[in-house]
Amino acid sequence: MVLEFSTQLNALWQDEKMAAVESLVVAKEEALTFLAGEREKIMRMSHEQALQELLLVHKINNRINTIRAFSSNNLFDLV
Repeated sequence: MVLEFSTQLNALWQDEKMAAVESLVVAKEEALTFLAGEREKIMRMSHEQALQELLLVHKINNRINTIRAFSSNNLFDLV
């Protein structure tokens, strides 16, 4: 194995693994802090505001407009 060739390489690999674990911990904390803020924002919304936000997040109105704008362009009239 590559790590067996050098003790310096092994030490470097251990440092890299520790740094990766630490960065994951920080990323998790940041994500949970962000989501807690989003939850708090939603809980302060009125019922109507929350429903409008759901429509916006899921792009429901955009999807409806896309479906309504669709036309066959007479493609199936060729036969």
